[in-house]
Amino acid sequence: MYELRKNHIVQIPLSDNKTISGVVEDYTPDRVLVSIAQNSVELAENLRELDELTVFVYTFMGIKKMVSNVITELNKNNCIVIENAPAVPVVQKRKFVRVLSSIKFQMLKDNNMINCVCANISAGGVAFFCDNISLNIGELVKFIFSAADFGKEIICKAEIIKKDGELAVGKFYDLNPYDEDRIVKHVFNLIASQ
Repeated sequence: MYELRKNHIVQIPLSDNKTISGVVEDYTPDRVLVSIAQNSVELAENLRELDELTVFVYTFMGIKKMVSNVITELNKNNCIVIENAPAVPVVQKRKFVRVLSSIKFQMLKDNNMINCVCANISAGGVAFFCDNISLNIGELVKFIFSAADFGKEIICKAEIIKKDGELAVGKFYDLNPYDEDRIVKHVFNLIASQ
């Protein structure tokens, strides 16, 4: 998979609705060394050489899928080696990669400053929690992200596009390219650290 890089998150769904999770430890054009997450080791012990796997990789270009084979079974370092196969057509049709985040930011609504906590973020918008605030779909607000998280303060307008209890989703609509790049960098740093 051309888009695959070190530290990308890997998920391998199994037929019994369980999933093996891991991280790309290293790769070459024909194979990938995957470090299996501790909570998936028991499942990975059942993988055998030449088993065919569907593999989802969280890349910088979104979630990509490949059909791969096991080359080397689980070793003492909790790693497996799988075939580095070409990506099949895009799984995630989103324009931007979304990542879980818990940063705090502020929302300006009706001249009131409201504290919010991020649930996930992408260069296109943010899902967030805020207590005791009435938001309506289509409502315009302003988000203020701190310099501590993005290298400089980011202030942008957003439209509320979803509301479910205390969770809301705001879509950025006037984000300048420089601030968008800062958010993209933040997203990639979060992906790499997971």
